Amino acid sequence: MALSVITVTCTIEGISPLCQSRYHDEPKLEGETGEAYDIRTWRSHLHVKNGTVHIPQKALHDGLTEAAKYSKRQIPGQGKATWTQKFASGIAILEDIDLTIDPATVVAVPVYCHSDGKRGSGSRVIRRFPIMPKWGATFDVTILDPIIHEDIFTEMLEQAGMYIGVGQNRPQNRGVHGRFRVVDIQWKGEQQPDLRRRRAA
Repeated sequence: MALSVITVTCTIEGISPLCQSRYHDEPKLEGETGEAYDIRTWRSHLHVKNGTVHIPQKALHDGLTEAAKYSKRQIPGQGKATWTQKFASGIAILEDIDLTIDPATVVAVPVYCHSDGKRGSGSRVIRRFPIMPKWGATFDVTILDPIIHEDIFTEMLEQAGMYIGVGQNRPQNRGVHGRFRVVDIQWKGEQQPDLRRRRAA
């Protein structure tokens, strides 16, 4: 039996600011202090592609998978199996998500961080990270496993926005940034019958 290949076009809108913390290794200038380096290079924490800020596709995919894990929802007819692995392997986001934000317009937020980046490790310093108070995007998700139907996908995307989030200091990591709401979902394509779902009905 052929598997379904459904394209889901999703539109989301941020309900809390989005903060990014991409790792970069820009070299220090001769004699440059740590603070001066941070002030000069904080925009390098942005994920920039083709001149605009993006969310890495893996961040949204991981968010959906973590939402399925967070929900603890079990798949009907499959014992105690949850939806986590289905969202880990049964969907694909093929491109990074364009926020259409010019990096030059982004501002910095100072964050009191552990100097070595490890929680509870001792000394702290001020680090600056790029933050976007208003953000949103439209992106496509490919559904590869036909057991993932529209209702469960919508539920997990909504939970990802409310409880998992994206970016630095997101709710999943006890933060406050990167929450979003689902504005629209368009389910495109013909879903093939799935025997597993029939048995679960």
